[in-house]
Amino acid sequence: MGRLTEVDVKHIEAIIRNWRSSKLTWDMVVIACKNELGIETTRKTLLTRVNIKTAMRLRKAELKAPSQVPRKFSDIDRANDRITRLTQRIVELEKAQEVLIDQFTRWAYNADAYGLNETILSQPIPKPHR
Repeated sequence: MGRLTEVDVKHIEAIIRNWRSSKLTWDMVVIACKNELGIETTRKTLLTRVNIKTAMRLRKAELKAPSQVPRKFSDIDRANDRITRLTQRIVELEKAQEVLIDQFTRWAYNADAYGLNETILSQPIPKPHR
């Protein structure tokens, strides 16, 4: 059981977004990760990723209220599904952006408080010596 890569996180988010069963639990996601992606992970590890938590919360909310979705004609079902998925993705990205903006604001404040300026903060990361 290793760390989750960004690619792993994206795949897990996709599993959650495309979940079709009416019941969705963290244990079910852990099992799906192992079966579909070959990733052995835990609920605790999944909870450390904001994007996964957000996808899970949104998908569970959608699954709880399917009756609120208006009836669609079958020939445009695919288009409606795509619109729904893209709208959900926008909400997820906006929440992730809020988290990053909050983090940046905290970092900027702390950098200023400890006398770090933009020049120091913008220096490139040194290459590792091998």
